[in-house]
Amino acid sequence: MSKQKKLVASSVALMLMGSMVLSGCGSNNSGNSSNGASSNSSSNNANASTTNASNTATNEKPVEISMYIANSPVKDMDRVMDAANKIIKEKINATLKLVVTDWSTYPQKLNLMISSGEPFDIAFTGSWGDLNYFQNSSKGAFADITDLLDKYAPTTKSRVPDAVWNGVKVNGKIYGAVNYQVWGMAGARGIQLRKDLVDKYNFDWKSVKKWDDLTPFFAEVKKGDPGVIPMEAGQLFSGQPVYYNMDAVGDNAVPGWVNYGDTDIKVFNQYETPEFKAYLKTMRDWYKNGFVRKDAATLKDSTPDRKAGKEAGIYAQNYPDNIDMPELEGTNPMSMSAPSVPAYIKRFTEPFISSNTPSTAVLAIGANSEHKEKAMQLIELLNTDDELFHLIAFGQPDVDYKKIGDKQFELIPDKYNFNYSEWEIGQSYGRMLWDKSTDLVKNDKMLGMIYAADKTAMVSPIMGFVFDTTSVKTQIANVNSVTAELLKGLEVGAIDPDKYLDTFLKKLKDAGADDIIAEKQKQIDAWKAANGK
Repeated sequence: MSKQKKLVASSVALMLMGSMVLSGCGSNNSGNSSNGASSNSSSNNANASTTNASNTATNEKPVEISMYIANSPVKDMDRVMDAANKIIKEKINATLKLVVTDWSTYPQKLNLMISSGEPFDIAFTGSWGDLNYFQNSSKGAFADITDLLDKYAPTTKSRVPDAVWNGVKVNGKIYGAVNYQVWGMAGARGIQLRKDLVDKYNFDWKSVKKWDDLTPFFAEVKKGDPGVIPMEAGQLFSGQPVYYNMDAVGDNAVPGWVNYGDTDIKVFNQYETPEFKAYLKTMRDWYKNGFVRKDAATLKDSTPDRKAGKEAGIYAQNYPDNIDMPELEGTNPMSMSAPSVPAYIKRFTEPFISSNTPSTAVLAIGANSEHKEKAMQLIELLNTDDELFHLIAFGQPDVDYKKIGDKQFELIPDKYNFNYSEWEIGQSYGRMLWDKSTDLVKNDKMLGMIYAADKTAMVSPIMGFVFDTTSVKTQIANVNSVTAELLKGLEVGAIDPDKYLDTFLKKLKDAGADDIIAEKQKQIDAWKAANGK
C-alpha cells in the first residue's frame, strides 16, 4: 500500500520541493517528520477557524460547493457524501457536490468547462498530462487565491514551505492550493515488475538501468504467458523528463526543457534530442513485438489492467526501491493490484526534486465561481478535519473499512472504495491511514529515507522559476494541437518514428516551438540575473 500511495499520478504522486525548503519537510510546522501524529494541532487550529466560519454563517442558507476530480467509478459515494456533508454543513454551513469523472476523460472535461466558461467552484489540476495548470492559470481560468489562503486557510498555507508555494505561482500570484503529501518531496523513476514472472524466467531485475534492458524479459513473457501484457504503455518521455536527466519548463509536453546539473540553464527542444529518438525506437520495437497493447494510442485508462494484475511491467516512481531497502524486495504489490500480485521495484534515476513537483497535485478555485471564499474554507476543512478527510478517502468506519490501531485500515469487500485517490482531495501529510498489509516499521524507515533524500536529492536548476506563458499563448495552443495529433502515438510506438518524427518536428516548428523556447530562455536569463544565479 505504501508503494501504491506513491503512484501518481500521477504520475503518480509527488510532492514537493528543493533544498532551500527542506526544513519544511522535516518539521512541517505541524511538528513531526514521519507519517504520524502531527495532525492534532492542525485539526485544533482548523476547528477553531471553521467553527468561527460556521458561527458567522448561522443565518445564511447553506452553499453548495462543486468539486471536480478524476477517479474510477466509486461505489456507494452518495451514502458517504451524505455523511461528509453533515460535517461540512456543521463546520462551514456548506455542502459538497463531488463530481467524479473517469481519468480517461477528466482533462478534456476540465478544459472544456474552462473554454466554455462553465462555472465550477473547485477542480483538481496539475502541470502534467493535459491538465495544464500553468496555462489555465495564466489565461484566467482559476481564481487568484493568494489572499484567500491567508484569510480562510491558514493551516493549509502554513503547512507548506513558502518556496513550495513559489512553485505554483503565476506572475507572483497563487492559483492552486498545494496538496502536500505524506510521502515527501524527493522521488525517483524506474520500473516495477511482477515478481512471479521475474522468478519464472530467472530475469536479473537488479541489473536493469534503462528501458532497453527490459526487452529480453518482455520477450520471454510474450512467448510464455500470452495472456499477460508485457509492459503498460504510457507517455514515458514527455510525461517523465527525469528519466532522461531533464526537467520541463512549465507544462511537460510543451517544447522547452533543461538538463539537471546545467548551471548555464540552456533551454532546448526535447523532441530534437538523441534521447527522444532512442526512446521512440525502443517503443516502436516493443509495439511491433506485441509488448504493449495494440490500442495503446487510444487507450484512455489502464486501471482495469492494473487491478486485474495483467501487466508484467509498469513504470514506477518509487524511492526507495528494492535495492535501497532489500527488506522490501518483492513485498509490495504492483500498483493498484491485489497483494497477491507482488512486484520487484528498481529505480533508474537518482532521487530528484523537479520544478513541477509543487504543481503535481493542486486544487484550483474557478475564476467564475460565485463562492470563492466558501470554496477556500472547504479546502481548509478537507486539509485539517481528519474525520472528514478519512471519510471521503476510506469511507465510513465499520461499514466500508475496519480501523486497525491508530494508523492502519482494512477495506471491507464490495463497499465504498475511493481507489487510493485521497491525494486529489487534500493534504495527507501527518494524517494518513495505511493498508493493513503495511509493515509500519519498514514504512517509517522508508519515509525516513525519503525525508533524508529531500536534503540530498538533485534539484532542478529552475526550482522556483515559473514560466509566464502570456506572450506565447497562441504558439502554445498551436503546439498543443500538434502534440494532441501525434505525440502519444509516437510515444507508445503505434506511429513509426522513421516516417513521422520529422513531420512531427516540422509541425512543432511551424506552430511556434522556437518562439516558445526563446521566450523560456529569455525569462530564465532574467530570473537568473535577478536571483544572482
